[in-house]
Amino acid sequence: MKNSRLRRNHVWNGPCKMVYKEDVESRDKTMKTLLKIGREFCSETGIHGFNHIAKPRLHWIERLLWIGLVSLAAWCTFDICRGQWVRYNESPTVVTLEKDFRSWEYCLPGVTACYLERYDQMKLPQVIKKYWDVNIEHEMYAYYAKFVNLVTSSNVIDLREYDDFKDDVKLKVDLLQLAIDVMPEMDMQVDSIMNGLFNWFPVMTEMGICYTTNSVAVNDVAIKKIDPNLTKSYPLQCKYGALNCYMMVKAPDRFNNITVYPHSPYDVINIAENGDNLTGGRLYTKEMSVMESVCGSGVRELSKRRRGCLYIDEPYAKGRKVYSATMCQSTCRSRLAVELCGCRPFYYFFDVGPSCDPSGMACLSKYSHRLRHPYTSHCNCPPQCISSVFREIGTSNTTMTRASVKYSIQAPKIRYTREIVFHFHDLVVSFGGAAGLFLGASFISFVEIVYFIFEKILQAFGRKKQRLDRNLARVVPYEHYKIMQLTNILKEQEKYLKI
Repeated sequence: MKNSRLRRNHVWNGPCKMVYKEDVESRDKTMKTLLKIGREFCSETGIHGFNHIAKPRLHWIERLLWIGLVSLAAWCTFDICRGQWVRYNESPTVVTLEKDFRSWEYCLPGVTACYLERYDQMKLPQVIKKYWDVNIEHEMYAYYAKFVNLVTSSNVIDLREYDDFKDDVKLKVDLLQLAIDVMPEMDMQVDSIMNGLFNWFPVMTEMGICYTTNSVAVNDVAIKKIDPNLTKSYPLQCKYGALNCYMMVKAPDRFNNITVYPHSPYDVINIAENGDNLTGGRLYTKEMSVMESVCGSGVRELSKRRRGCLYIDEPYAKGRKVYSATMCQSTCRSRLAVELCGCRPFYYFFDVGPSCDPSGMACLSKYSHRLRHPYTSHCNCPPQCISSVFREIGTSNTTMTRASVKYSIQAPKIRYTREIVFHFHDLVVSFGGAAGLFLGASFISFVEIVYFIFEKILQAFGRKKQRLDRNLARVVPYEHYKIMQLTNILKEQEKYLKI
């Protein structure tokens, strides 16, 4: 008797697995329900091709053919939409050439001036006395003076002479402060067609202490805190006209050996750039062209990754105030130096890590080729959204009582502009075009799909409630069930009477 009941309630599924008959029936019922819902969706939707799948009395080969065609069309739609989404999310901008030059304003270059002898002879005796308690008559004075000259005149890719001082423990001093204590004062003059005020700020470059004017990117490398009121007019700009804008830099009388570097006013001096040496009583006139890069409307509101560039007030590293391409490269050199020798050169006082003493600088001299090209997978410097590139196109010189250089800037007639070419409405149009081409679908078609899903969910909950009521009627005796129904009716009537 028990065996016959077991055979009725169980179904053998393979040699080692037994499944309850109720489970099999439940799965069959679920599959039938899903097929019914799918058939109903194919019959009701307005998307092309689905009605052929659910068409009655259709040969199974033909039905499979329509399923394959609709699946292929759906995949093509998804693939095209995914590609358009990637484009919208990663590269919605393009750089174009703009030629409406008559209404432009263009910038004068930033200028950095570096003395060939970057220490003041008048300050040198007091500084040596302060650090090593040696007077000018002492036999070690020349030794310390040579070291001070090395600290002030060396650059980050030429540190070989530090080998002569690496073992002297008395030279383990703050090299940055040493260079600041002996730096010469700046009394250069700048004349320009513009009526702006050119203020010189001492900055620490990769070539030592120099002075910079007409640059908005010096806040991180400035040795002294800069008053924002002194730079609010920078960079100085010219309007398009028949005459070229110019700026003339005049060397002080007591210093003849000075190197002047013109560069972008949105950046600091790069160690790879060439400067103009001012020696003797000569006036050097440099004809220069400028190529500017600007951004169109709406680019600023994009994320940094989507626009592919950084504005100057979007610092790349933590703790910085501004962003520039040269500053980013300097940070890469500083981090590489810490990896190679465990310290950073004093030129990068703005970065993290311990500062190098003479032995650390001597260690870095062995890796000058690595420091010259610090680019690795971890050093990725995005371009600047707004920048200017100045190029020399002609030069001449004449005799003058004071060494000077004049930069004459030709008005640009073309410039690069970063514009948004793929807006959100373009994304919507591309989605709709792909869906319409391959599936014949529209916005209302997808609304109908959402409506159909919610409708079936609500119907499923409604049927579940009806099943619970039927199960309750089976479990509760008939008389009790009727009493419960009458009680519910009386409660409803009491509610109406109260109203």
